[in-house]
Amino acid sequence: MPAYLLEIELSTDNEIMEVIPEHRKHINDLFGKGSLLSYSVSANRDHIWCVVNADEEREAMDIAAGFPLRRFFMDVICHPLLFHNIMPAELPQIFLN
Repeated sequence: MPAYLLEIELSTDNEIMEVIPEHRKHINDLFGKGSLLSYSVSANRDHIWCVVNADEEREAMDIAAGFPLRRFFMDVICHPLLFHNIMPAELPQIFLN
């Protein structure tokens, strides 16, 4: 499935803090469904970068439109990716006693 990088610019509105718990739950749900591959927020909280699994750009933009923070979006840019690599999670070692 193709991947898309969503680059989201946020307004720095104080009301955004009220929506964060709902937004975090939504993000965790997307990770659980496999729709979201990575999610990052800038230190000054004015940008979000996330990589989503989607068949086409419209579907990737629909995922962004479903974010509870969408009313604080100033701009959303969707970049199609050739590939997206992440460091694999290590499984804990098994010790046989």
